[in-house]
Amino acid sequence: MTNPSAPAVPRAEHPRPQFVRDKWLNLNAIWQFEMDPADTGLERGLLERELTDEILVPFAPESTLSGVGHVDAMNAVWYRREISVPEDWQGDRVLLHFGAVDHDATVWVDGVEVTRHRGGFTGFSADITELAPPGHAATVVVRARDPYQGPQARGKQSRRFGNYECFYTRTTGIWQTVWLEAVPVDAVEQIHIVPHLAEPAFDVTATLRRTRPGLTLRVTVSDADGEVVSRQVPADSAQQPSLRLPIPEERVRPWFPGEPHLYDLSIELVDGDRTVDTVASYAGLRTVTVVGDAVLINGRRVFQRLVLDQGYWPDSLMTAPSDQALIDDIELSMQAGFNGARLHQKVFEERFHYHADRLGYLVWGSSATGRL
Repeated sequence: MTNPSAPAVPRAEHPRPQFVRDKWLNLNAIWQFEMDPADTGLERGLLERELTDEILVPFAPESTLSGVGHVDAMNAVWYRREISVPEDWQGDRVLLHFGAVDHDATVWVDGVEVTRHRGGFTGFSADITELAPPGHAATVVVRARDPYQGPQARGKQSRRFGNYECFYTRTTGIWQTVWLEAVPVDAVEQIHIVPHLAEPAFDVTATLRRTRPGLTLRVTVSDADGEVVSRQVPADSAQQPSLRLPIPEERVRPWFPGEPHLYDLSIELVDGDRTVDTVASYAGLRTVTVVGDAVLINGRRVFQRLVLDQGYWPDSLMTAPSDQALIDDIELSMQAGFNGARLHQKVFEERFHYHADRLGYLVWGSSATGRL
């Protein structure tokens, strides 16, 4: 039975703050759910039929916030829900995104396999336009396999029935936001931003889905006082066009721990007078160097007082129960005298890094291992 006190759309905020498009749809909600202890769901028709239980996505079935709260081993679990793609997405591609699914995920749309992904700490996507075009409905089914034993990145997840020593309740299946995004046919697929404090400037490289005559890449940097600088470069032949955006001296505000300043970036793909794709991002103007045993930020030595953060919550395990919970963890650490954290045995979600950036909080990260 699901948790009646949970919000209708948990974790409703955009999951990718450094790469935001306006057209997106959060799919966190009640999904159909069923455990598959023997991993025989395909043979038993779980791909085709309705499932027997419910779960609140994006919380793992081991968590109480999910409404399931099953902490014993689950070799496989299944999810199912109907989606409706907004009609005003006509002309765009429809991408289905998963923030993280532990561990081996297969995704079907209307019975057709659209992607498979292994790795419980990284996101993945599928283009589902042909199966679920704008204005149409479709059924999404997810199978997540998560063997109790065996080689895979687990981090601090227990291999026993219960918690022991420094190992905690396992996480199976979907545990980060699921969402749809409308992406133009001509689109920016990735961006790479490199700050240069000495110049000062930002170097921006965009990876495009395709090139064609007439396209231009335009990048605008702004802050609370308005536009700082805007530049553009032809994007009709280079699939990774780059440009440098010099910051005027009077608008230079470096990022530093406890003194954070972030610039907003707008990355646009333009065809003549028409903007065909726009991505919102942000960046800080700073340098990080190592001299001997000292870490210098903007040329200043910084003593790092780092708290060990393992990223677990009592009711939701590896999933933050809310965006505010991420903020609270950072602010409480800073109030206790820490200026950063060592993120231990887990790839933290992008919104944690976003809040660390805007609050002036240092982070060191260690990926989850399978040896523990």
